[in-house]
Amino acid sequence: MVKYILNDLKRALASKISKYYFFGALGLIVLANVAVIAFRIIYGSNEGTFSYNVFEYATWCFLIPYYSCIVLALAAVGLKYTQPYKNGIKVDDGTGRASLSPTEFYLAKLIVTIGLAVFYLVVSFILLYVITLLFHISEGMIAWGVIASFLEKAALSFPLWFAGISFAVMFLVVFEAKWKAFAGFAVITVIIPQLIRIFSLDTFDIEFFRIVRRYTITQSFGLVPYPSYPDRSVPLIITLGFVYGIIAAVVGIVCYNRKAK
Repeated sequence: MVKYILNDLKRALASKISKYYFFGALGLIVLANVAVIAFRIIYGSNEGTFSYNVFEYATWCFLIPYYSCIVLALAAVGLKYTQPYKNGIKVDDGTGRASLSPTEFYLAKLIVTIGLAVFYLVVSFILLYVITLLFHISEGMIAWGVIASFLEKAALSFPLWFAGISFAVMFLVVFEAKWKAFAGFAVITVIIPQLIRIFSLDTFDIEFFRIVRRYTITQSFGLVPYPSYPDRSVPLIITLGFVYGIIAAVVGIVCYNRKAK
């Protein structure tokens, strides 16, 4: 299984989907810096136009990699659906044909997706640092305190990304039609949380949704950038990420095993 995971991770990294993800991240980072420079040109060197602001703004956008977990999972799972079999699924581990149980295959895809996420987290951070440094070269080196704060918030967000990865893998492995997988992922990560947020507003005054909103992934992401905010609970954020992620993994494994012939 380990050989298959390593071989599959290499395949996923070299896939077109993975390359699209890389250029998408690169484009967003460049665009963010261009926006800050444009703001400086128009309004002058005011608060919000310096290199450290780019890192602060980036923490507000951690929902983007969360929503894009489905892309990383697609790179790991592949475009072609893999039918599970009770007597084992034939896979290529790089040295020959190997066989994995449906559970092992599911866990392998989950681990490969997590590997991709970690890889692109590191790559994106390096790109963010280098590109921001080049765009704001006149300011000199970016202070370590700014970097440390960003890394701390990124580490805090990782359990939430794990939940997104688990949701994505669950839908992509279980559903044969990719559009159904994307639709299911959108419902879980975007539509339901947004409905909860809308009905929790003062306009509707529904206390139930206000309580539930606190336990949504999107609410947790919204609190990550603000360490001093009273509602921000680090233990709760970490717990929610891992609990949702583990539940999604268990549901996915059970459903995939039931489809085995």
